[in-house]
Amino acid sequence: MPIIWRFLLGQYFKVLVLAAVSFIAVLLTTRLDEIAHFATLGAEGVYVLWFTLYQIPYILPIAIPISCLISVILLIQRLSISHELTAMRASGLSLRQILAPILIAAAWLSLLNFYLISEVATDSHLATGLLKTELRSMNPMLLMNNKYLMKMKGFYFDTLGSSRAGESAQHVVIAMPNRHNTRINLMLATGLEVDTDMFTGKGVTLLSSLGNLDKNKSDHLMIENIGEAKTTLRDFSQMIEKKVWSVNNDHLRMPSLMVRLKDDREALKEAVDQERPMSEQKQIRRSVNRDYGEIFRRVSLAMAVFTFTLMGAAFGVTISRQKSNKGMIYTICLATLFLVTYFAAKGMDHVLTVPAILYFAPHVLIVALSIWALQRASKGVE
Repeated sequence: MPIIWRFLLGQYFKVLVLAAVSFIAVLLTTRLDEIAHFATLGAEGVYVLWFTLYQIPYILPIAIPISCLISVILLIQRLSISHELTAMRASGLSLRQILAPILIAAAWLSLLNFYLISEVATDSHLATGLLKTELRSMNPMLLMNNKYLMKMKGFYFDTLGSSRAGESAQHVVIAMPNRHNTRINLMLATGLEVDTDMFTGKGVTLLSSLGNLDKNKSDHLMIENIGEAKTTLRDFSQMIEKKVWSVNNDHLRMPSLMVRLKDDREALKEAVDQERPMSEQKQIRRSVNRDYGEIFRRVSLAMAVFTFTLMGAAFGVTISRQKSNKGMIYTICLATLFLVTYFAAKGMDHVLTVPAILYFAPHVLIVALSIWALQRASKGVE
């Protein structure tokens, strides 16, 4: 490897690593609410640490492109200010030859970023959800004391006496939907206690509906009084948890996502051939569009590493004697445009054309303007 390559790559990666670590630390603060909420569920320190580490793969795909942009701008501006860039060009090197090692490294980083998005981030997202589920199944009393989560799951829990979060509750009222009909089950207890892996209820009264085939008649009710009832925490958690598993696209690795896309396309073709209701066809078509949208998102974010590096290199070059901030202004505007269109496209993944344009149009614009700026700089025009 030429000495100039080692020098440029060393300076590039030095700032890149420092910027990426800084961005991870800063962006982790945006997820402190979720981490704090997880800790309030009674998680041990090890679980909280793992949950925090699982947040890093969410952050890296965004942090790497921005870190590359900052790194290459600082490198090229320093070379310009110290006249090292002028010396390199005077020795016979063109801008293309000077920037070649940085752009090649950025291309490899784009592939690495795609792997992080498609493989690492998806696994960590799924692991985070499973960690939450495991913790709540370990102690459902913690879940029931969180009224917001109970409301989201369609349950009502209240205690009319004293209680200790995660340990015991007195004079308890629990209302939960009946899974077999549209009625509600009611559970009353003078006391609930959690001991190791057992859940104990004292003075328990259960009211449930047996349903009625004749809608014009009243339901048949069943009332059961139990002096003391014991069950394992796992069995009781299954009663209050909705065991409806839904694996989203951002939980799937790229091969699994392609399999889902293939299945959805076949389902859409079958629905069209069989002339099923338009509402059903529309729902399947939305699923297909979401699959494509997820693929576009991953490719676009991976490409951002290369396009941001090219943009920073192009607009970081200064060849005039007078200091100008035009290049920095262009860089900030283009980077902001990409981020705005990226997040806008994520919210419109149920359609196909618009997200595709929003994901890839900024890349085309950034590359075109960067090449234009480099051509002007190579001719001595700024």
